[in-house]
Amino acid sequence: MQLFRMVFQWYVRASIHVSLCLIALVGFTSAVFDSEVSAAYYLALFFGSIAGYNTIKYGLESGRYLGLLARERRFVMVLSALSLGMGCYFLIQLPPGVWLLFLLAGFITALYAVPLKPGGVNLRSYGFLKVMLVALVWTILSVWAPLWGLEDLNSWDAGVESFQRVLWVFLLMLPFEIRDMKSDPPQMKSIPQRFGLRATRYIAWGIAVLFALATGMKDAPAVGEYEVKIIVALIMGLTIAFATEKQHRYYAAFWVEGIPLAALGLLLWFQH
Repeated sequence: MQLFRMVFQWYVRASIHVSLCLIALVGFTSAVFDSEVSAAYYLALFFGSIAGYNTIKYGLESGRYLGLLARERRFVMVLSALSLGMGCYFLIQLPPGVWLLFLLAGFITALYAVPLKPGGVNLRSYGFLKVMLVALVWTILSVWAPLWGLEDLNSWDAGVESFQRVLWVFLLMLPFEIRDMKSDPPQMKSIPQRFGLRATRYIAWGIAVLFALATGMKDAPAVGEYEVKIIVALIMGLTIAFATEKQHRYYAAFWVEGIPLAALGLLLWFQH
């Protein structure tokens, strides 16, 4: 039991879980558009996102993780370095256009994390903008890049899916925003800090309804897409409704982040 707890803890801490959730959104895009995504893309994104998330968490935002022991930090550093190398190896096997989208996502991530002003002020310091930048990066990597070079990328349905993906990631981030509303500096003015917990929950339900209804704007929704997105909207609304400032440590970091994995499994079940 202790071994399982340790493995699980590092599965979450080392950003493997969040990287798999990003991969699940790529799989969701592939299933919705019935398009094949290369294994090289999945692997480049999986390893690259592990390296990127760990760099931000344990490098640029290390103050949040002071409790990690020296050996634990070394483990994360070694894992991140190996992941970066593997990510680059698989990335060079992809078309140059995909490289550009990776670079664009990396540039936006840098704006999010790297201080732009003295005192450590970066775009993460501006609550609403922080959420939108993360949602944009995830949309680039989980919708635009997988469809690169395909006719679907220029379709109306791809635009609707991109809009929905931004809303989905926006909702995924709100439980984290609620969890951190006391520890985040007041000047950040995150969504819960700005509007309060109750209003944030109302906003979340409104966005969840919009997310589900937007499927009706598509010319050719996939089999099971309506059902799955309605279920996702309901689950997202409920997870935010029950999110509190003193939530369990894995409430957002495991259960909420795992929603894309469940959604992909549900969509594939409907289709097959």
